[in-house]
Amino acid sequence: MNSKRLAEVKAWIERKVQDRSYGCLILQCGRVVAAWYGGGFTPESLFEIGSIRKSFNSALVGLGEERHQIRLDLKAGDVWPEIATISGDPRDRDITLHQLMSGTSGWLTLDPPGAVFRYNNAAFTAAERVVARVYRLPNDEIAPEVERRFKVPLGASSWRVYHFDRAFASDDLENPGPKLAIESTLQDLVKWAELWRNNGLWEGKQLIPEDYVRRATSWVNSALAGPPYGYNWFVNAGRHLWPEAPPDSYGHPGFGAFKPSGKESRAYLWICPSLETVAAIVTDVTVGIANDYLDVPNELTAEWIGRVTVAAEEARTG
Repeated sequence: MNSKRLAEVKAWIERKVQDRSYGCLILQCGRVVAAWYGGGFTPESLFEIGSIRKSFNSALVGLGEERHQIRLDLKAGDVWPEIATISGDPRDRDITLHQLMSGTSGWLTLDPPGAVFRYNNAAFTAAERVVARVYRLPNDEIAPEVERRFKVPLGASSWRVYHFDRAFASDDLENPGPKLAIESTLQDLVKWAELWRNNGLWEGKQLIPEDYVRRATSWVNSALAGPPYGYNWFVNAGRHLWPEAPPDSYGHPGFGAFKPSGKESRAYLWICPSLETVAAIVTDVTVGIANDYLDVPNELTAEWIGRVTVAAEEARTG
């Protein structure tokens, strides 16, 4: 990438971050072109990636589809009847996996299934429970399958993969319940991004079906209002989220914490196939990056992505 443009990206980040903890990695064509760390955060530092974890369950769904184990039109209650027990509404048995993963389930809200996009942390975890039940995983936890299918093949040795010890609350869709959690370095997190950018292919092995990658990173409920969302990815269809970035790009925020301090962090993982570029950033919560994840368009996050885009485009055009 153009060194001048990269220097401009770094300077912009450092103006926003000042002396607070942060890290940023940018790769183009699989090669690290920028690696910046500060405020005590280092290449070896860990952070809990927050909602970026949702894309791991999405990948398991793609694998299950390919093996004819899972269907996106699967009714959650057919395999995980607890979905209706927790909400107290027997109609919730008919909520589909598609609706849980794409933010249109209406679970624990007054919304009817399929009618409204609502970013629903509890429903995204419910999708994990459904997948775990289909895979017949102990304690309805997908963590062991994530380790087997992805951590080991990617060589992501820093990952600590586990589940929160927390129950669902029938009156709180913001409570993610017993969600998947992953602690990672930035270096290992971008391996996950590179896997998706390469359509699920890693060192000659198809870890996620190529067709599913394309579907998961498209706007799967485009008739509904709200930010463009696929299967656990925000997508830039129509350049709605990031006006300066290509429309094939996609990404996800992560509200987590630095480890071992437990201080709140905000992360964003961004992937752009047409520019052969991925970028990851994690900052202290007070910086504001990723806090605008439901805005259309995004604001601070979109500015970061736009600056990375300019550097990537100039590198491709010479």
